[in-house]
Amino acid sequence: MAAPPPLHELETEIMEEMWGRAEATVRDVQVALNARSEKTRAYTTLLTVMTRLDSKGLLVRRREGRVDVYSAALPRDEYFAARAEASVEALVEDFGDLALAHFARHIYGLDPQRLETLRRIADSGD
Repeated sequence: MAAPPPLHELETEIMEEMWGRAEATVRDVQVALNARSEKTRAYTTLLTVMTRLDSKGLLVRRREGRVDVYSAALPRDEYFAARAEASVEALVEDFGDLALAHFARHIYGLDPQRLETLRRIADSGD
């Protein structure tokens, strides 16, 4: 599977809302985002962005009567794992051993508990 695309600010807000729900309409997302933000989000703006997220494969849209209902195409943790892997692969491809040396330098400075967590993540393939 190809890595999912990175998200810009409004896409991130929408996806965070969608990852917390089984499904939602554009209106559901609008009400939720506007309730917790000083910036009012227009319905048409959210509709456009959610349609694009569907075309990018990050949301799944289905028609229910006259309303589109959306759900996240993949769980939050899977999205971030795939984005992290793609980012690291790009760094290593662009910078080679220099990137790996920087990763190693950072790893040496981590506390033992964090190192153990990283070992578990690496061993599980996530």
